[in-house]
Order: sequence, then C-alpha cells, then structure tokens
Amino acid sequence: MAAQQGIHRPWDELERRGIMRRFVKGGIVYAPDEPAAELYLIKEGRVGLNLLSPEGRTLTVRVVKAGEIFGHAALLSDGAFDTFAQALRPTAVAAVRRDELEALMIARPALSLALMDDLGRHSQALSRRLENVAFKSVPARLAALLLELAQPSRGEETASTGRWTHQELADMINAYRETTTKVLNQFREAHLIDVDRGGVTLLDVSGLRKLAQH
Repeated sequence: MAAQQGIHRPWDELERRGIMRRFVKGGIVYAPDEPAAELYLIKEGRVGLNLLSPEGRTLTVRVVKAGEIFGHAALLSDGAFDTFAQALRPTAVAAVRRDELEALMIARPALSLALMDDLGRHSQALSRRLENVAFKSVPARLAALLLELAQPSRGEETASTGRWTHQELADMINAYRETTTKVLNQFREAHLIDVDRGGVTLLDVSGLRKLAQH
C-alpha cells in the first residue's frame, strides 16, 4: 500500500501493517480501562482524547490529527487506556496490533526510537493541558489553546486554527460553551482574533502570548 500524502515517514511501516478502520463523527475508538491492544495512526480526520468527570463533563486533553499516532498505552506492557478516544470528524485510522508493534520495534530500532520520542511529547502535551486547566483563568487557557492549534512561526503575528466548534474549544479548556463564546467575543472586540466560518484567525500573536501567561 502506498503511503498516503501527509503521513509522516517514520510511520510508513505502521500504515503498511495496520488494519484500516473508519469512524463516523462521534464514533468511539476506545474507552477507558480497555486493554491497549492496538496503536493507531490517523490517515484522515481528527480524534479527541478525553477524560470524563464524575459529573459527566468532558475534558479533551489532546486532539490528534492526520499523520499523528495515539493509543500510546499499547507501547507499555499490559497497558490499558485511561482516556476515551472519539472521532471529531469522519476519521480513518490504521490500527496496529500490539504483537505486530512489538515485532516491528525489535526489527526496526529507528521506529522504536521514534515511537518513544512521540510518547514523550504526548506525555508533555497532556501535562501542559492539565496544568493550564488547573492553574490558569479561562481567557488564559483559551489564548494558550488558540496558539497551540494555530502554531504560529517565530515572528509571525497572524495564523489560523482551522475550523473548530465552540463546544470543541470549550471541552479542550474545561469550560462551558457559553463562557468560551463570551471570551472569544471579548478577544475579537480587542482585535486579538477574527472568527468566521473558516475558523479562528489570530491577529495579534504577541498579545495572545502575553494573555496566555496569566
């Protein structure tokens, strides 16, 4: 199978060995406490990795996009998932069984190193998200999230996040949708962002970075 354009080259072997699965928007890829029997590579779409509070509120701790992997618990011996993974868009993934993954990691040390590096970056991303939720105000959390989604280059003052619903943004900062909409409107009135059907455009990256520190 030819590697799809956009898939990062270290994961080409995962794509070749993986079983193709498709999920409709809202489809559940895995649930908490399920045995981590597979690692997943997204070929198209988006998947949210979520925690669920006892009150039923959702916190999206990470959004995974095309060309990225998730289900890192499959890299651990006898691991189990501690989040639930839900398709945010119609999504296609290549699912690699744990036994297949272990054999690949032994046979291809470069792949093994790339997977360990990705696991480290995944853990750091989760820690940053939880730290923001625990210690920052809603405006600071939202500013940090918009910067994370847009990923502006150094010196760049404008960038776009792509399309996200207000509910998806709210779930990623542990806020109510109404509160998130109110803060987005405040950002727009302050000329920090513009919002249209294409998503959120950052107009003042420096201003958002300052706000994200509070």
